[in-house]
Amino acid sequence: MIDLPSLDLAQLVRLTREGGLAYLPGLAQPRSIDLATCPPDVRQEVCDALQHAAPVAVACTPGAGGDQRYFHVEVVYGGAEVADVSFDVPETDAPETLVRLWKGQAPQE
Repeated sequence: MIDLPSLDLAQLVRLTREGGLAYLPGLAQPRSIDLATCPPDVRQEVCDALQHAAPVAVACTPGAGGDQRYFHVEVVYGGAEVADVSFDVPETDAPETLVRLWKGQAPQE
């Protein structure tokens, strides 16, 4: 289980979907959510998704299972008092909110 520091201090969340048999650039491009400037309801949704994703992160073993995709999550705190945290969540175990946030942050072309 990933022990997340307080998300009150988090400044940025980066989500990347990785793994699988085929490399698709659109899926590999990171999505970023700036927690310092997003609306409070979005920040709360992101924090709730991270809290639900952290317990299933332990089960992730990238590379095992061939076609297993997973979300790589980076929480950036941007301060010396709290270290940044990163972890992987299997796509099959990812909370629906995390998947929705990743899709919602898709780059506009």
